[in-house]
Amino acid sequence: RGRHSIVKQCREKSSGRLLATKIIPYRPEKKQMVLREFEILKQLQHTNIVQLCGAFLSPRHLALVMELCAGKEALKSLAARAFYSELEIRELLRQVLCAVEYLHENCILHLDLRSENVIVMDDSMVKILDFGSAQVYSPDIPALFQAPLWVLSPLAPETLEEGRGAVPPTDIWAVGVLTFIMLSAEYPFGSDMPCDMEKDIKKGRIRFGRCYAGLSGGAISFLKSSLCPNPWGRLSASECLSLPWLQSPPEAVPQQAAVHFSTTKLKSFVKDREKRMSLLKTKHSMTIPRQDSRSEKTAKHG
Repeated sequence: RGRHSIVKQCREKSSGRLLATKIIPYRPEKKQMVLREFEILKQLQHTNIVQLCGAFLSPRHLALVMELCAGKEALKSLAARAFYSELEIRELLRQVLCAVEYLHENCILHLDLRSENVIVMDDSMVKILDFGSAQVYSPDIPALFQAPLWVLSPLAPETLEEGRGAVPPTDIWAVGVLTFIMLSAEYPFGSDMPCDMEKDIKKGRIRFGRCYAGLSGGAISFLKSSLCPNPWGRLSASECLSLPWLQSPPEAVPQQAAVHFSTTKLKSFVKDREKRMSLLKTKHSMTIPRQDSRSEKTAKHG
């Protein structure tokens, strides 16, 4: 179950292929906002982005039929191991940033690049999911941004200030937060109190002392750039991909003995995050009405 939807597994009759269906309820006045996700997804075709296969519209629901991305979210994928290294994080990030680069080239902001929406499949392929918050971006007009009700990750400073909105560097901030967590098993800012955290975010008070020992200079440099409080001080996705630290193959960076991190701390972080999210979801629970299949109309089918 997502923030405003439920996801179910289905099977394509003609081929027997397993797919995923995201069912999104809506009220008539919210129809255009809900259809925005469909309009964005149908434009996208990238190895690291979930592929839309079809869509169906009824007076009360939109059903998006997509490829089934079987795997674990980024943090749980790492936590399932005994150890992981900076090299593995770099490969994951490279795929995420390739997807973000593609989105920004097509004037689309994802605006919800949390671990839960970054799936690592069994073959280590990364897929970006959930475009429910995504928006088309115009260089002259920052995108309006509404923080999801039960997101725990620190929000980008530009989205915290009245009169400002989301821009491409907002997605880079989210990638930076995810990277920091993978390299520390903690959030990058000091307080759980919203008002104190906002002050830390706006002033760029990143708690680098929380990071694992033995990180490379390239990793620390990436964190400093992606978590810069000034959005235009962050590197673009293309610039990030050109950093020696993220170059592929690994020979592009100086060789060093791989430092392995135990997942004990990350397991605790994920468990605590699940508890906190469960409490927030209970507080902001939403009932999904039953779907009237007789009134379905096809919006698109591929």
